[in-house]
Amino acid sequence: MKRYFTIGITLLLAFSMLLAACSPGASAPADKPADVKPGDTSAKPTVTLKLLKIADELEAQALVEIVDAFHKIENGKWAHVNVEVDAKPFAELFPAISKAVATGSNVDIVQADGPDVKHFAYNEVLMDLTDHFTAEELQQWAPQSVAEGSMNGRFYGPPEAESCQLMWFNKDMLDKAGIDYTNTAGWTYGDNGTALPNWQKLTIDENGDGTPEVFGFETTGPWDYFYRIPGRSAGTPGSPTFEGIGPDGVTFKGYFDTDESIAAYQFMQDMVYKYKVMSAEQVQNQMLSGLAATNFYQDMIIGTQKDQFPDFKMGAIEPPYFVTPLCQTGSWHWGITKTTQNFEEALAFVKFLAGDEGASYIWKYKNQLPANVNLYNSIDEFKDPANPRSLMVAFFNKYGKPRIETPAYTEYNTLFTQFYTSVLAGDDVATLAHDYAEQMEEAAAKYKGWKE
Repeated sequence: MKRYFTIGITLLLAFSMLLAACSPGASAPADKPADVKPGDTSAKPTVTLKLLKIADELEAQALVEIVDAFHKIENGKWAHVNVEVDAKPFAELFPAISKAVATGSNVDIVQADGPDVKHFAYNEVLMDLTDHFTAEELQQWAPQSVAEGSMNGRFYGPPEAESCQLMWFNKDMLDKAGIDYTNTAGWTYGDNGTALPNWQKLTIDENGDGTPEVFGFETTGPWDYFYRIPGRSAGTPGSPTFEGIGPDGVTFKGYFDTDESIAAYQFMQDMVYKYKVMSAEQVQNQMLSGLAATNFYQDMIIGTQKDQFPDFKMGAIEPPYFVTPLCQTGSWHWGITKTTQNFEEALAFVKFLAGDEGASYIWKYKNQLPANVNLYNSIDEFKDPANPRSLMVAFFNKYGKPRIETPAYTEYNTLFTQFYTSVLAGDDVATLAHDYAEQMEEAAAKYKGWKE
């Protein structure tokens, strides 16, 4: 069911919008806020931008302040512009974006996950914005973000935020097990790696029934974002294993299913069934609830810990890997649809969203690694060596790499989720890898020649 709210700047309207964001069918007035006084907008008719995005309560709060601030820039030049949001659950968002453009809907701006920008650009959902952003403007974002928002050297969407992962841990559990975490270098996967002995020490099976009460390592969702990393990290930069996809952006056989990648996923499966240091089932907040000693996640876990588990003593080191340290980057981007009838206003709003001020509101509420370099260089948490965020941004800058770059990412990610779910279920890893590499290649075949 659609959920709409229109963002203004008065406190009463802001409150009503937050209610609307949670109330199916609710709608707020679209008239220009009466208390916007800077500049002369009396001759300008109200323009309502329609934004199709992920349902996110924190972003909803940020957007209230973002639109308020947007109305005041350039002496109120954009005070006549309102923003109406259609917020969708993750599973519904991408189909809704494609449908909106295919049916000529009046959606102006969409929110797309970084690796899916190429998918939407190739399918002519997004407008090419290259000529509307200077080289100086592009430099305000991390290089990974610019790459994720581009296709074939053309720029389609600036970023909202960025992401990288660390290995987080329960300090009390590591202290009790006598594990030193003063060295922040990542532990290594593998039968002879440094990680396994530590996870074995941290795994607790008090009644000896073979099912631990506490696992050494938490199982996170079976998505490419998290669990393509072990496979890729088993190779060296430039190798088929590390790249994970052919230079043509559609070849998976010989890249997804290399011997090194298969061995990596065999070890991940062995962690469940042979070593029993990881559960086959995903449990929400498993580490924070005391059911696992370590996990692998982006920095948004800090907010969860502070809000829901304030007494939990959490630390972090670099993430585990096989051969090459790696974090996969990418988060939400803002794109303008090819069907917009309000391009000037949409461009101004998107630039403000991703600029220094707009990004500061996203940081205020979401507390996620900014894509805006100026912003994260100005935040104390990213400069304090004692803060895990400092470790994260350093690792991001040194080892952060975008997820595989292909317009077939949407299809690939669906198949990867099925692949890794089957790995955790105990199916034959080599057979799975070869089978899914073939399926991925078949799904990507329609994009052949996309780089030409």
